[in-house]
Amino acid sequence: MHEMALMESLVEVLSEEAKKHNIRQIHKVKLIVGQLTHALPDALQFAFSVLRQYPPFSPEADLQIEERETRGRCQSCSAEFAVEDNYLFICPQCGGLAVDIIQGRELQIDFFEGD
Repeated sequence: MHEMALMESLVEVLSEEAKKHNIRQIHKVKLIVGQLTHALPDALQFAFSVLRQYPPFSPEADLQIEERETRGRCQSCSAEFAVEDNYLFICPQCGGLAVDIIQGRELQIDFFEGD
């Protein structure tokens, strides 16, 4: 379960940022998670529920997760499209195989709130 390791890293970042901004307790965190990270939102929620028991979190801290689909842009015709579940990176417009991934790799903290 790589989600626990991911969440531990995110907690480290959040702890550092909370110190920088004189935040004693974090009450809310919002993550953006791209489909290509293969991080499961339920597993991230579970990992957070374990780690929020420790400072700088309040025991009731809330984790919100925004999932982002995988999107590509064709290098040949510039069409933007959602990449299907089977991860076929083929342009539906022209059939081109040269595709840039423009969304879906995100794993970032959007914001956090606290006192």
